[in-house]
Amino acid sequence: MNEIYESINKKSNGKYKDLRFPCVTFTRGAEVTVVCKKSDRAFVDSNKTELTSLIKDVCNFHTPITLKIKDDELTATTLRIAVVRFTEKFNYVSSMSHTITAEGEPNFTVKLKMHSAMHDLAKSDYLPRLKEFLHNNYIQDIAVDVEIVDFAASGTASATTLSTKTEYDLFDVQPYIGDFKPNKARAISSISAAEYNVTVCGILVMQTEFTSKGGRSYERFLIYDGDMSLQCIFYPSGGKSIVKASELMNKSVCVFGNVEYDDRRNEATLKVQSLAICKAEGLAPLQEKPEPTSYGLISPQGYEVLVQSSMFDIGADVPPSLMGDFVVFDFETTGLSVIYDKPTELGAVKIRNGKLYECFTTLIDPKREIPSEVVEKTGITNEMVKGQPLFEDILPDFYKFTCGAALVCHNIAFDFPFLLRGGNRSGWAFGNKRTFDTMAIAPLALPGITKLTLDNVLSGLGLSNDNAHRALSDAAATARAFIEMKKLLDKS
Repeated sequence: MNEIYESINKKSNGKYKDLRFPCVTFTRGAEVTVVCKKSDRAFVDSNKTELTSLIKDVCNFHTPITLKIKDDELTATTLRIAVVRFTEKFNYVSSMSHTITAEGEPNFTVKLKMHSAMHDLAKSDYLPRLKEFLHNNYIQDIAVDVEIVDFAASGTASATTLSTKTEYDLFDVQPYIGDFKPNKARAISSISAAEYNVTVCGILVMQTEFTSKGGRSYERFLIYDGDMSLQCIFYPSGGKSIVKASELMNKSVCVFGNVEYDDRRNEATLKVQSLAICKAEGLAPLQEKPEPTSYGLISPQGYEVLVQSSMFDIGADVPPSLMGDFVVFDFETTGLSVIYDKPTELGAVKIRNGKLYECFTTLIDPKREIPSEVVEKTGITNEMVKGQPLFEDILPDFYKFTCGAALVCHNIAFDFPFLLRGGNRSGWAFGNKRTFDTMAIAPLALPGITKLTLDNVLSGLGLSNDNAHRALSDAAATARAFIEMKKLLDKS
């Protein structure tokens, strides 16, 4: 469309230099999209007749022309979304979509990360087309900055990079559980089957206390390196606890134990025997970002806007354990594997000082088909998610929503890895938050409970969930269960 822009301005002596013409569509005529600054909207409206005549002359259209006028509402978020969607039309570069950022308001720059081989292909095709796309769609000039990244280089990747390492050299090893001082450890990506006596290295997050149905206490946590995470289970002994050790949160550790592997979910679980704090070249926790000043795509709503708050009135008595902020969240996904599946919906409820306070909810476009059995279970169809925000684009808003709060889930070992992986890919750190699991609390609050499903926990508390398997409804029900169980435990 650059030719239209140049020809129109040549014929009008630059009268329309601050307009852009990103596309034309044909149905019963030609609809030409015109992009302008919001402040120029009146100018365009008053010159529609002349502008239509110029377009008809320049394009030699022999059909009626209508103008579709759009304001240039440029923000870092809307720019990034537009570039991601443009990029996904090019198969050979679409894999780097999650690395795309837009920053530098008001003088924006789009930043991309590419492997050198990808860049060799892109510089004669994708990159010129991207620059043309930006020029056609936005009034201001937008720079494109390409960083060449060699993902195969060892020892240079950050914790958020797609790592190809299979082993780490360790140093500054400090035993924490057991007399354990290894000098090497496996990378998580090297674990693909059940194994005995394995030493693995990663960043420790999601420290959560559990109680089995038989009343035995144990602890769960994750370690992650780059894009991969590993579930870990530890049975405390000798007075040692991983959950209660704040010095381990978001730190590099190496763990030793036996690995069990779930082929259905492509997920490994390591039963920990020993653990040490350590350092490993190329492995570091994701650094926190300041809380965003405002919401972009998704803003929270007061809880009573979506749900009758009277249904969840917990009364005046608030136990000390509920003071502060807790964000209870739930994902609906295309399947059970954090490696292969994607979120389709995120729902969250904020508890503030024991009261249900705010809701955060959005559908998410997974950019893939939702299996029919998942559609039947959740009611979320491919048509519902098409054109909805991408996961990485709602993460800044969810990061703001969770700032200063602990995280709560029912079966957090399923939901948290999706949040962790998405956050690590997009530069938003969720790994340093305290976590709770209502599935872990239920055996303490409801002695004798036999099944730890959310429905069964709610039934034991005299509660219900009228819209199960939708994210916001599940999050709200989990929040209510969390509050009620905390009250029960505070009285005991």
